[in-house]
Order: sequence, then C-alpha cells, then structure tokens
Amino acid sequence: MYHADTPTRTVNAYAFDEVAGTVSGKREFARFDGETERPDGAAVDSDGCYWIAFYRGGKVVRLSPRGERLAEYALPAMCPTMCAFGGPEMRTLYVTTARQNREPDELARLPQSGGLFAMQVDTPGLPEPKFAG
Repeated sequence: MYHADTPTRTVNAYAFDEVAGTVSGKREFARFDGETERPDGAAVDSDGCYWIAFYRGGKVVRLSPRGERLAEYALPAMCPTMCAFGGPEMRTLYVTTARQNREPDELARLPQSGGLFAMQVDTPGLPEPKFAG
C-alpha cells in the first residue's frame, strides 16, 4: 500500500494485511526534490511498478518496485492529479488533470488542463479490489 504526501514530495509504502485490515511497516518508497515534482495520485501495474501523477509537473512517472525512475510521460496539462488503469485488458492508463486555480497564461498555453487523458501502455494495470464493507 502506498501514500503520496504531496506537500513533502514523499511517497511512503506500507505492508497491508488483507485479512486483519491493518497497515504496518512504513518505509520511504520515493522522495522528490524538484519544485514541480509533487507526487499525487497513482496506480500500480502488474509488474509492481508505480505510476504517479506529478501535480504542477505536467507529467506521469513510472517507478520500479524499488522506487527507481523508469520513464516519464509528458501531458498537455500542468497539473495531473490521478492515474488509473482501465480498458478491456487494463492496458489503458487514464490520467485526470486539474484546471482550478491555474493562471490565465498557463491555461492559454495548456487549454486541455482539466481534461481526462488516456494512453496505451505495455504492462497492464492491476484491478482495484472491491470494498468489502
């Protein structure tokens, strides 16, 4: 289980016991230093890689299961907010983006801000577990 703390630019990983519903073993998974590298929403693929939206970074980054940067994908919006896998084989990565509180000059340069984007990926995502309660 992961938690992205956008203000501190840190992603923490945890062990999750599905039966007991408990979380333990907090560890730092990734830390980012760049002004525009603000980790936000994310999803995990079937290789265990972590796909994360960089709010104010205009990109999605794929990290290895060890937190190493594998790839970056630019978006035509400055503030991606969340990644999610979908499609028939879970090979479409959907990315939401924000538009609110953006400067007029930014919106003029990036008019698709606030849109939903989709890209095909080689490694399928994992289905989200259904809430049992």
